[in-house]
Amino acid sequence: MMFLAGMLTLPVTGAALPPLAVTGTLGTQSRADFEGSGFGYNLAVYNRFDEQVLLGVQSGQGVAGHPSSIPVLAAGFMRLPFGRIVVPAATGGVGYAFGREGGQGYLWRAGGLLDIRNGRRSSLLLGSEYESFRGRGGLAVRGGLLLEL
Repeated sequence: MMFLAGMLTLPVTGAALPPLAVTGTLGTQSRADFEGSGFGYNLAVYNRFDEQVLLGVQSGQGVAGHPSSIPVLAAGFMRLPFGRIVVPAATGGVGYAFGREGGQGYLWRAGGLLDIRNGRRSSLLLGSEYESFRGRGGLAVRGGLLLEL
């Protein structure tokens, strides 16, 4: 009986979801004011408004000010209208980093990347972002994958 109820609700659940995109990136980032470097990664879920504009939430580990901080950002991803296979995109976000003393505070990111189309619903990402955390800046260079659901 439960199996039948699950099968009947499956089409309704799938139809109720908005068009989503998921990204995962990893790479290196400079420490505060470009003093050394460290590892960082991001995971994001975006609502797809159209083929060009994605708005969502981004998190991961590592910010320019403190490598163990966990940032949570409202993020945007906008493909620029150039190219077919390799498409430039502008990225940005604002949010708050949670962490131990010295590792928490507001931050913002802005940058760009290349969205290398790998089929209709997936892309390889390669790009960089400038990040400001507690008045100090750094650069992140990351690569990853984008999946459109």
